[in-house]
Amino acid sequence: MKFSKIANDYIKFAETKGKPQSIRSIKSRINNYILPYFEKFMIEDITPFIYLDWQNEINRKGFSYKYKKSLHYTMVSIYNFANKFYSYENNIASKVGNFSNSYDIPREIDIWTNEEFNHFISYVNEPIYKALFTFMFYTGCRLGECLALTFNDLKDNVININKTISKEFINGKRQITTPKTKKSIRKIHIDNLLKNELNNLHDYYIINIGYFKNDFYIFGAIKPLAPTTIERKKNNYCKIANIKQIRLHDFRHSHASLLLSNKIPITAISNRLGHSDINTTLTTYIHLIPDDEKRVINTLNSLRLN
Repeated sequence: MKFSKIANDYIKFAETKGKPQSIRSIKSRINNYILPYFEKFMIEDITPFIYLDWQNEINRKGFSYKYKKSLHYTMVSIYNFANKFYSYENNIASKVGNFSNSYDIPREIDIWTNEEFNHFISYVNEPIYKALFTFMFYTGCRLGECLALTFNDLKDNVININKTISKEFINGKRQITTPKTKKSIRKIHIDNLLKNELNNLHDYYIINIGYFKNDFYIFGAIKPLAPTTIERKKNNYCKIANIKQIRLHDFRHSHASLLLSNKIPITAISNRLGHSDINTTLTTYIHLIPDDEKRVINTLNSLRLN
């Protein structure tokens, strides 16, 4: 059996099971970094050493360990598919194992401090974008989660996160889907100033649209804001404010850093961000956790003196 046929059949199978964003990622991994190497092989001709050669080639591309791991587990899934539907039992990917992370250099996370964000937001003079950037910084929500929110999801000081907007277009519209993981379905408490800022959008929409409905998108009203427009606005306001550029996703990282610097427990941060487990939070933000060694020593000295 040709490996390329099995890989393409696996894509068709995955399309019936996964979310659009997940399917897009699977296709990208297979078409860009798996098939170019393995398409010439029959599946039974792929040996452990051929698989190791592929891993070495991927290592030379300088990808993060997280991305290399996703490539490996895609290969494992293709072999599992071959076993289930073609009775091929030799899972070379599982036998060889995952990439090593011994030499992986974590990507530097760009963040803003609370002071930097306040400087940035003071230059944002458009109410919708001002509210969106503030919401992202002080909740840590993913952009897709923010754009899927309606005013029905806002109850007093609590936001109900239970959906996201896919990057995929179907019939010219982005699709509303469930969040990234089950833990991503969560309720987030927001501060009073942010609640007031969101509520002020009621009047803004009445003035600019002529009416208001509770099923309006919080950030966009009749239809959500476009991510490309949000990115462009953010970049423009960064230039005006003369502040370093960070990605939209780095607003989420900035929120985590803000909480860590104020001694909020990592478990609470993990729940607030909607991570699948606490290890994800620790792996991502361990280097941002304040150094408490001095506090430890001061505590021990105090205990021994007593």
